[in-house]
Amino acid sequence: MLVFRNVATAFLMNGNDFLLMERAKENDLMPSFWYGVGGHLEQDELNNPRAACLREIYEETGLTENSIENLQLKYVLLRRSKNETVINYVYFGHSKTRDVVENDEGTLHWIAKEEVLKYRFIDALKLALKHYFENSNSLDEVLVGVVRSDNSSSSMSWGVLQNMDGTTVLTL
Repeated sequence: MLVFRNVATAFLMNGNDFLLMERAKENDLMPSFWYGVGGHLEQDELNNPRAACLREIYEETGLTENSIENLQLKYVLLRRSKNETVINYVYFGHSKTRDVVENDEGTLHWIAKEEVLKYRFIDALKLALKHYFENSNSLDEVLVGVVRSDNSSSSMSWGVLQNMDGTTVLTL
């Protein structure tokens, strides 16, 4: 049986720094890995990943929607993880403040952009961050990324989410 898990992730910036979370070592899911802030979509959020993203931002950082500017969906990432397909809606935005609260998911850190890719992420997020850093000035559309993995490495196939008028075509 094919199972889907929907998650939303936010990478918030303040100046040249990104807000990242190091997952707690005691966490059952990906301990000691680094992430943006985010988590699973609730049942009533399945058609609104932005609402889930804002809820998760608040739960994990204490930041409200009013303290975030330009929160935009940039990527929809698809990857297989054991017996499920993970769909990750990845948002980028700017935080008006660096003041965040502690949470029980992990520890929050403001990390300089130049240092971000040195940290241990799941492959899908690291590939999306790398793409964002290389293309953020020209990234006007939502991209779909499909992770391809073999025993030694992972790569991402990118496509543009098609407009209703058919002006752009999704190619993977």
